[in-house]
Amino acid sequence: MRSWHVLTDPGRHALHVPWVRRCRRLPAALRRRLREHRFMVADHIPAFFEILADDHEADFAEQLAAVSALPPARLAAELAQTLVDTTRFNGLDLVEDAVTRDAALAELQHTDPGRAARLSDTLTDPLPILQAGLAALEDYWSAAFAHEWERVEPTLHQAIAHAGARIAHHGVFPMLGTLVPQIRIDPAQRTLRLDRPHHRDIAVTPAHPVTFTPSHYVWPHVRVTCDAPWPLRVTYPALPLTPASAARPTSQAETLTALRALAAAPRLQIVNCLAAQSRSTQELATLLGLSQPVISRHLQQLAQAGLTTTRREGYYVLYSLNHARLDQIATAIAGLTTPHD
Repeated sequence: MRSWHVLTDPGRHALHVPWVRRCRRLPAALRRRLREHRFMVADHIPAFFEILADDHEADFAEQLAAVSALPPARLAAELAQTLVDTTRFNGLDLVEDAVTRDAALAELQHTDPGRAARLSDTLTDPLPILQAGLAALEDYWSAAFAHEWERVEPTLHQAIAHAGARIAHHGVFPMLGTLVPQIRIDPAQRTLRLDRPHHRDIAVTPAHPVTFTPSHYVWPHVRVTCDAPWPLRVTYPALPLTPASAARPTSQAETLTALRALAAAPRLQIVNCLAAQSRSTQELATLLGLSQPVISRHLQQLAQAGLTTTRREGYYVLYSLNHARLDQIATAIAGLTTPHD
């Protein structure tokens, strides 16, 4: 669901541009259905999609079946949240309170009649709308995300293991500190704060625990599920931003040019980011916290040294490492330490 959310607003999810590009190759009919049902993920993602989040044995079909089996009133309340301003209207109130429902419908009728009609249908009978959305989701899984999940799942296990090790050795607050600035922590008061349109204080107790769930596609957000009857959950970004890369030129002049290009922290960071995958200027700017013009200047220096290559994918220009060139540099440097007769 969060990867689908990324597709609704790619401009706010620069690190996921590769996924957006891949999904542009999906069948046109499926892309049209994803756009038609994008309201389910664009602003508010219904909490019922987390119903089996803690059941690690549940497969995708079982999760869809668990959602479909929920009481219609609960489905209506959550789906309604995707259609209204959640700072003004609560989903359960829309189901149970005719005055609140009429006010929300009247407001939407004035600004977006189509959305008002969908809200009315949702509150009357949410199952047809839900089933149409789940059918689009199931086809999206089959066509794209099932394969992506094979890639992402191991990184999430690594994120859980890493967070667990940090907590075991240093307690929970150093781990929470990695989520700043999305959250504010006060170890002395044992509190964490997230800026949200509605204000609630929630006590975490053994009877009311909180689960921290890593997500590849939640970035750049930290999401909170805190409304009954759903368990308390904080979903945080767990992106594998980089691994490392290896390196080799020929003449001393070429080696010197390459080393000069690498002799700046931002350019080394760019190389490290490109070691993981090809990236656009926008992605690199987001990863490194620099402006796109600054990134472009550094990329130009790397390109002049022959360390990067480019290719165009639709709107995007993607930068990649020239691994053959890096191998040449590594070989030349290794040769400097080899004894000569």
